[in-house]
Amino acid sequence: MATLTNIEPVAAARALAPRLREHAAEADRLRTLPDATVRLLDEARLFDVLTPRELGGTGLGFDTAVLVAEELSRGCASAGWVCAVLGGTAWAVAQMAPRAREEVFAGPSTRIALQLRLGGPPAERVADGYLLHGMRGRFCSGIDHADWILAGVSAPRTAGADPEPHFALLPRERTEGVDDWHTSGLRGTGSRSFTTPAAPGLLVPEHRVLPLSALDPLNTSPYGRPDRMAHTAVGTVALAGVLLGTARAALDAHTESAGRGSGPDALDVPALTATVDAARALLLADLKALADSATPGGSREERARMRRDIAHAGTRCRAVVNAVYEASGSGVIYDDAPLQRIWRDANAAAQHPTFDLRRWGPPHLEAHTEARSTTATATAPRETPA
Repeated sequence: MATLTNIEPVAAARALAPRLREHAAEADRLRTLPDATVRLLDEARLFDVLTPRELGGTGLGFDTAVLVAEELSRGCASAGWVCAVLGGTAWAVAQMAPRAREEVFAGPSTRIALQLRLGGPPAERVADGYLLHGMRGRFCSGIDHADWILAGVSAPRTAGADPEPHFALLPRERTEGVDDWHTSGLRGTGSRSFTTPAAPGLLVPEHRVLPLSALDPLNTSPYGRPDRMAHTAVGTVALAGVLLGTARAALDAHTESAGRGSGPDALDVPALTATVDAARALLLADLKALADSATPGGSREERARMRRDIAHAGTRCRAVVNAVYEASGSGVIYDDAPLQRIWRDANAAAQHPTFDLRRWGPPHLEAHTEARSTTATATAPRETPA
């Protein structure tokens, strides 16, 4: 699955990292990405890594998305997070009806925010599509810089049927932003809330709505799909790249600082670096296994292993960042210490349920894990950044 073509976006992300680092404090202060940061990501076409070539993207795989997020997050975790979320959302929208794809991908840049579950009553099935009544979505990463929002809604396929999980594509201009993103970390993601009109409601045409089940290659896709991956297995894998990048950023900061002791209490940088390398290797191996699997999207065991190793990567990288922070002395408590921001960002990112090993960890519960994964969008047991 990984080919030489993935070198270009990864190299571009690596080259951008120092410039993103220059804007990271500003992103933290603004509680959203600066326009300059978004422009850099746009110019490098890093939002388009997973978008199929026929829709104007580079059409690369999730392995590339992980590596890009890692390199970006080495400079600014918020930039890496927003790029990972918006890029993955474009992959999902590429599987919607042709008319929806034309509306979204017609412009030179495609930025689609994600909200996994809108709060409120189920969408109402009407003749022209679906009507959303006064719904609210939280943790909508990158909403300030998006033209569209892909939102998880509960909706019946036909009038009178039981509601089931769907994705609905909403024009951002038809929603109302809520300035509530006051957080300890990942401040620059601008993952604020939004609402939809209460009356008369927001009408979403049928071509902009897709059952969540259609994103699983084991099921029939009404409009085709860009690859054999399953959303429930790989939808959050690029977020693990953010934790990989923050761990490397913490190690970079330690190396660049005076923290180079050689006594018995010195930080074991080689061992911590190996921890990050091993976490990345597991993710890439799992992605290759899914791509090569005889079962579209991977067997239950292969999907469960992917979800487990996403959680493992996040928890191990969080531990690396915390180890560096704890070994770095009292100076890191100051707001202008870069390591403090890295520490806050890593711990905020690791609160996402995709990194909860208690939820995804036991390898002998593949069937149970798969069932929970399939219903995650519908149930959303706790709200987190998308």
